[in-house]
Amino acid sequence: MPKTDNTNVYEVSFGGSEYRAPRFSMGFTANGVPLPDPMEFDGRESDLDTMGERDATGYLHRNKVATKFPVKMQYNNIPMWMAQYICDAIRYDKFKFTWPSLYHGGMYTMEAYVGDREFKLVQAPEGGMWLVNLGFSVIEY
Repeated sequence: MPKTDNTNVYEVSFGGSEYRAPRFSMGFTANGVPLPDPMEFDGRESDLDTMGERDATGYLHRNKVATKFPVKMQYNNIPMWMAQYICDAIRYDKFKFTWPSLYHGGMYTMEAYVGDREFKLVQAPEGGMWLVNLGFSVIEY
């Protein structure tokens, strides 16, 4: 498991590029396993209804049953081993996910599952470190 101490930043040179080790300062975790800070993430507040119909006057009758908070995570130019580490942490059918939530005014932990995971190999210099772009959605149960 990578260190979570933010002072462990190191640089590796390959193919004329520099790679900076990921930080773990934002507090993302999956089942208590620290996840590196993503390049970007976004959240939503999503209402779930069991019914939503309009009557003859156009008035909406709805039965809201829950509010959920899906999160999209995006990592760019991370080494292959880090992408594998992240995928291993979120591979479960159900897991506890902690993230910094605007909606909750701080860290929020929810039971979640992960949606489609997408990756793209962006650089594989001969004899060097493979870099990957990795994106996925974390969806609240």
